[in-house]
Amino acid sequence: MVGRLHAKAASAAMAALIVLPGAAGALPITSLFNTGVNASGAPLANNAAEQHYTLVSVPSGSTAVRVATSANGFPIPPWLGDNALSAWIGPTGAADLTGPSGNFDYRTNFQLSALEVAGATIDGQWSVDNTGVNIVLNGVSVGGTAGDFQAFYTLAIRSGFVAGNNTLDFIVNNGGGPTGLRTQLVGAIAIDEPVSMVLLAMGLLGLLVARRGRGLLKRRVSWM
Repeated sequence: MVGRLHAKAASAAMAALIVLPGAAGALPITSLFNTGVNASGAPLANNAAEQHYTLVSVPSGSTAVRVATSANGFPIPPWLGDNALSAWIGPTGAADLTGPSGNFDYRTNFQLSALEVAGATIDGQWSVDNTGVNIVLNGVSVGGTAGDFQAFYTLAIRSGFVAGNNTLDFIVNNGGGPTGLRTQLVGAIAIDEPVSMVLLAMGLLGLLVARRGRGLLKRRVSWM
Protein backbone atom coordinates (compact mmCIF):
# COMPACT_ATOMS: atom_id res chain seq x y z
CA MET A 1 0.00 0.00 0.00
CA VAL A 2 2.82 2.42 0.98
CA GLY A 3 4.65 1.61 -2.25
CA ARG A 4 1.56 2.35 -4.32
CA LEU A 5 1.13 5.70 -2.53
CA HIS A 6 4.74 6.65 -3.26
CA ALA A 7 4.28 5.70 -6.92
CA LYS A 8 1.12 7.81 -7.17
CA ALA A 9 2.86 10.79 -5.55
CA ALA A 10 5.81 10.51 -7.92
CA SER A 11 3.47 10.28 -10.93
CA ALA A 12 1.59 13.37 -9.77
CA ALA A 13 4.81 15.32 -9.33
CA MET A 14 6.02 14.33 -12.79
CA ALA A 15 2.71 15.27 -14.40
CA ALA A 16 2.81 18.67 -12.73
CA LEU A 17 6.41 19.48 -13.59
CA ILE A 18 7.32 17.89 -16.92
CA VAL A 19 7.11 20.04 -20.05
CA LEU A 20 7.40 17.96 -23.20
CA PRO A 21 10.25 18.72 -25.65
CA GLY A 22 9.23 21.48 -28.04
CA ALA A 23 6.35 22.50 -25.81
CA ALA A 24 6.08 25.53 -23.54
CA GLY A 25 4.32 25.92 -20.25
CA ALA A 26 3.65 28.79 -17.88
CA LEU A 27 3.17 29.27 -14.18
CA PRO A 28 1.44 32.27 -12.56
CA ILE A 29 3.25 34.88 -10.50
CA THR A 30 1.17 34.13 -7.43
CA SER A 31 2.43 37.10 -5.39
CA LEU A 32 1.21 39.67 -7.97
CA PHE A 33 -2.26 41.10 -7.28
CA ASN A 34 -4.84 43.44 -8.80
CA THR A 35 -5.98 46.52 -6.91
CA GLY A 36 -8.75 46.14 -4.36
CA VAL A 37 -8.53 42.39 -3.68
CA ASN A 38 -7.60 40.17 -0.75
CA ALA A 39 -4.93 37.46 -0.53
CA SER A 40 -7.21 35.05 -2.42
CA GLY A 41 -7.85 37.53 -5.24
CA ALA A 42 -11.45 38.24 -4.18
CA PRO A 43 -12.65 41.87 -4.21
CA LEU A 44 -12.60 43.75 -0.93
CA ALA A 45 -15.52 45.77 0.42
CA ASN A 46 -15.92 49.48 -0.09
CA ASN A 47 -13.75 51.51 2.33
CA ALA A 48 -11.59 48.47 3.19
CA ALA A 49 -7.86 49.08 3.55
CA GLU A 50 -5.94 48.18 0.38
CA GLN A 51 -3.82 45.07 1.02
CA HIS A 52 -1.26 44.96 -1.82
CA TYR A 53 -0.59 48.52 -3.00
CA THR A 54 0.89 51.40 -1.02
CA LEU A 55 1.35 55.08 -1.78
CA VAL A 56 5.08 55.69 -1.57
CA SER A 57 4.83 59.30 -2.79
CA VAL A 58 2.01 61.87 -2.74
CA PRO A 59 1.90 65.63 -3.45
CA SER A 60 0.89 66.22 0.20
CA GLY A 61 -1.12 64.67 3.00
CA SER A 62 -1.63 61.07 4.11
CA THR A 63 -0.32 58.03 2.20
CA ALA A 64 -3.11 55.73 3.45
CA VAL A 65 -4.94 53.85 0.66
CA ARG A 66 -8.47 52.48 0.64
CA VAL A 67 -10.70 50.49 -1.70
CA ALA A 68 -13.60 52.14 -3.54
CA THR A 69 -16.38 50.04 -5.10
CA SER A 70 -19.66 50.96 -6.77
CA ALA A 71 -21.19 51.05 -3.27
CA ASN A 72 -19.17 54.22 -2.70
CA GLY A 73 -21.24 56.22 -5.18
CA PHE A 74 -19.48 59.16 -6.85
CA PRO A 75 -16.94 58.99 -8.45
CA ILE A 76 -18.16 55.49 -9.45
CA PRO A 77 -19.72 56.23 -11.92
CA PRO A 78 -18.40 57.95 -14.02
CA TRP A 79 -15.36 55.79 -13.14
CA LEU A 80 -15.51 52.24 -14.48
CA GLY A 81 -17.61 49.99 -12.27
CA ASP A 82 -15.76 47.35 -10.28
CA ASN A 83 -16.00 43.63 -11.12
CA ALA A 84 -14.98 40.22 -9.77
CA LEU A 85 -11.30 40.87 -10.63
CA SER A 86 -10.49 44.31 -9.24
CA ALA A 87 -11.68 47.53 -7.66
CA TRP A 88 -10.48 51.11 -7.48
CA ILE A 89 -8.07 52.32 -4.82
CA GLY A 90 -7.25 55.87 -3.80
CA PRO A 91 -6.39 58.24 -0.94
CA THR A 92 -8.45 57.99 2.23
CA GLY A 93 -8.84 61.71 2.91
CA ALA A 94 -12.33 62.23 1.42
CA ALA A 95 -15.44 60.18 0.68
CA ASP A 96 -15.11 60.97 -3.03
CA LEU A 97 -11.33 60.22 -3.07
CA THR A 98 -10.44 63.87 -3.62
CA GLY A 99 -6.70 64.45 -3.50
CA PRO A 100 -4.23 67.26 -4.14
CA SER A 101 -2.89 68.01 -7.61
CA GLY A 102 0.33 66.27 -8.57
CA ASN A 103 1.79 62.77 -8.92
CA PHE A 104 0.77 59.78 -6.81
CA ASP A 105 3.14 56.79 -6.81
CA TYR A 106 1.32 53.51 -6.13
CA ARG A 107 3.63 50.54 -5.46
CA THR A 108 3.06 46.81 -5.28
CA ASN A 109 5.61 44.06 -4.61
CA PHE A 110 5.97 40.51 -5.90
CA GLN A 111 8.55 37.76 -5.57
CA LEU A 112 10.54 35.75 -8.15
CA SER A 113 13.14 33.04 -7.74
CA ALA A 114 16.40 33.12 -9.70
CA LEU A 115 15.04 30.39 -12.00
CA GLU A 116 11.87 32.40 -12.74
CA VAL A 117 13.38 35.76 -13.73
CA ALA A 118 14.22 34.95 -17.37
CA GLY A 119 10.71 33.71 -18.16
CA ALA A 120 8.71 36.36 -16.28
CA THR A 121 6.16 38.60 -18.03
CA ILE A 122 3.32 40.85 -16.95
CA ASP A 123 0.34 41.72 -19.14
CA GLY A 124 -2.78 43.57 -18.18
CA GLN A 125 -4.59 46.86 -18.08
CA TRP A 126 -4.94 49.92 -15.89
CA SER A 127 -7.25 52.88 -15.49
CA VAL A 128 -6.66 56.12 -13.60
CA ASP A 129 -7.95 59.54 -12.60
CA ASN A 130 -6.65 61.77 -14.10
CA THR A 131 -3.78 60.30 -16.15
CA GLY A 132 -1.27 57.48 -15.86
CA VAL A 133 2.12 58.93 -16.74
CA ASN A 134 4.50 56.00 -16.22
CA ILE A 135 5.02 52.42 -15.03
CA VAL A 136 8.28 51.66 -13.22
CA LEU A 137 9.71 48.19 -12.50
CA ASN A 138 12.50 48.00 -9.93
CA GLY A 139 13.27 51.68 -10.33
CA VAL A 140 13.42 51.62 -14.15
CA SER A 141 10.70 52.98 -16.43
CA VAL A 142 9.05 50.33 -18.61
CA GLY A 143 6.73 52.84 -20.28
CA GLY A 144 2.96 52.77 -20.43
CA THR A 145 0.35 55.48 -20.10
CA ALA A 146 -3.35 55.60 -19.25
CA GLY A 147 -5.65 58.34 -20.45
CA ASP A 148 -8.63 58.48 -18.11
CA PHE A 149 -11.06 56.68 -15.78
CA GLN A 150 -13.67 55.50 -18.30
CA ALA A 151 -11.54 52.90 -20.09
CA PHE A 152 -8.78 50.39 -19.47
CA TYR A 153 -5.36 50.88 -21.10
CA THR A 154 -3.16 47.89 -21.87
CA LEU A 155 0.32 47.26 -20.50
CA ALA A 156 3.00 44.68 -21.26
CA ILE A 157 6.27 44.17 -19.35
CA ARG A 158 8.92 41.85 -20.78
CA SER A 159 12.15 42.79 -18.98
CA GLY A 160 13.60 44.33 -15.84
CA PHE A 161 12.70 41.52 -13.43
CA VAL A 162 15.09 40.50 -10.63
CA ALA A 163 15.48 37.55 -8.29
CA GLY A 164 13.84 38.15 -4.92
CA ASN A 165 11.63 41.16 -4.27
CA ASN A 166 10.36 43.16 -7.26
CA THR A 167 8.72 46.58 -7.00
CA LEU A 168 6.14 47.73 -9.55
CA ASP A 169 5.09 51.40 -9.45
CA PHE A 170 2.15 53.07 -11.20
CA ILE A 171 2.56 56.85 -11.42
CA VAL A 172 -0.78 58.67 -11.52
CA ASN A 173 -1.13 62.41 -12.05
CA ASN A 174 -4.11 64.16 -10.51
CA GLY A 175 -5.29 67.50 -11.85
CA GLY A 176 -7.55 68.09 -8.85
CA GLY A 177 -10.68 66.46 -7.45
CA PRO A 178 -11.05 62.66 -7.14
CA THR A 179 -8.04 60.49 -7.95
CA GLY A 180 -7.47 56.75 -8.06
CA LEU A 181 -5.90 53.70 -9.65
CA ARG A 182 -7.24 50.39 -10.88
CA THR A 183 -5.17 47.48 -12.23
CA GLN A 184 -5.93 44.05 -13.67
CA LEU A 185 -2.67 42.13 -14.12
CA VAL A 186 -1.62 38.69 -15.31
CA GLY A 187 1.88 37.71 -14.27
CA ALA A 188 3.31 34.58 -15.89
CA ILE A 189 6.54 32.59 -15.83
CA ALA A 190 7.33 30.74 -19.05
CA ILE A 191 8.83 27.33 -18.32
CA ASP A 192 11.07 25.85 -21.02
CA GLU A 193 12.38 22.29 -21.13
CA PRO A 194 15.67 22.79 -19.20
CA VAL A 195 13.93 24.62 -16.37
CA SER A 196 11.15 22.04 -16.22
CA MET A 197 13.72 19.27 -15.86
CA VAL A 198 15.37 21.13 -12.96
CA LEU A 199 12.00 21.49 -11.27
CA LEU A 200 11.27 17.81 -11.91
CA ALA A 201 14.59 16.81 -10.35
CA MET A 202 13.85 19.00 -7.31
CA GLY A 203 10.40 17.47 -6.91
CA LEU A 204 11.64 13.90 -7.20
CA LEU A 205 14.50 14.60 -4.79
CA GLY A 206 11.96 15.85 -2.26
CA LEU A 207 9.93 12.66 -2.66
CA LEU A 208 13.05 10.54 -2.26
CA VAL A 209 14.10 12.38 0.92
CA ALA A 210 10.61 12.03 2.39
CA ARG A 211 10.45 8.33 1.56
CA ARG A 212 13.91 7.69 3.00
CA GLY A 213 12.98 9.56 6.16
CA ARG A 214 9.92 7.36 6.64
CA GLY A 215 12.06 4.27 6.11
CA LEU A 216 14.52 5.36 8.79
CA LEU A 217 11.65 6.06 11.16
CA LYS A 218 10.26 2.55 10.61
CA ARG A 219 13.63 0.96 11.33
CA ARG A 220 14.01 2.95 14.54
CA VAL A 221 10.54 1.92 15.70
CA SER A 222 11.35 -1.76 14.98
CA TRP A 223 14.41 -1.55 17.30
CA MET A 224 12.37 -0.17 20.21
